[in-house]
Amino acid sequence: MITTLSFDLDDTLWDPRPALVAADKAQWLALAQRYPDLAERFTRDKIFVCRKQILTDAPSIAGDVTALRIEVMYRLLLSLDIASAEADESARMAFEAFMAKRNDVILFPETIPMLESVSESYAVVAITNGNADVFKTEIGPYFDLSIRADEAGIAKPDRGIFDLTWEKLGCQSSNVIHIGDSVENDVQGAINAGVTPIWYNPSKEQNTLGVNEVGALSELPSMIQQLSERH
Repeated sequence: MITTLSFDLDDTLWDPRPALVAADKAQWLALAQRYPDLAERFTRDKIFVCRKQILTDAPSIAGDVTALRIEVMYRLLLSLDIASAEADESARMAFEAFMAKRNDVILFPETIPMLESVSESYAVVAITNGNADVFKTEIGPYFDLSIRADEAGIAKPDRGIFDLTWEKLGCQSSNVIHIGDSVENDVQGAINAGVTPIWYNPSKEQNTLGVNEVGALSELPSMIQQLSERH
């Protein structure tokens, strides 16, 4: 019996790009205001070099977008001769400026009507590798739980983040349908975790895994109903 729907967030229920651009701008502005004499040295080249080195040193950090973003700023400040403790505090201050804009996401037009429909019959949870807080967005009231990779320490497609979600909800993987746009993170991750996936595929890419898919969020309620009837 299907009792629960889990959703990816970025690029599934909303377009994250405008919020990410604004948040990134706010972050670097916060650092520039703190270090006006160094602002011109916060270049894209330096940021790229720091990020590349971090991912080389600790590849697993790629699954924690919050830790990666803070570490990039921290190492950049260190490279500009800022003391370690100050660099850490400043990076976290700037990240707060980032998060103040991160949740200003642009919902897809079909998101709210779809959630209004499915939330009447199912528990609704978010499982995201991003760092947006769904409860600080317009659709927060439709969600019962949100699991973020940066808080859980596990990222999709690792089944651990799915298992953690079911543990918190008190349900089984067989009770869940997971919906997301990423073949690797959402579809394959759900399969790894023993969960029925629905691929949100608005671009009509080739469905090489042969899984259930929808091209529009408005198609989800009927697809979910069909799958529920099979269980």
